[in-house]
Amino acid sequence: MSTRIHPQARTTPKIRQEIKASGLTAHEAAKVFNITKATAAKWLKRDDVQDRSHR
Repeated sequence: MSTRIHPQARTTPKIRQEIKASGLTAHEAAKVFNITKATAAKWLKRDDVQDRSHR
């Protein structure tokens, strides 16, 4: 099954895995990966790196 990425997505599963493996805080990850602190925190606390349904 192929994963479709939204054309304007700031993160991909690969980037999300890098965020989790970085060992950075949400604030540091936000700066390094050019994303918001909320987005960094979300991916740091999740167990997986796949998108969830919005439905």
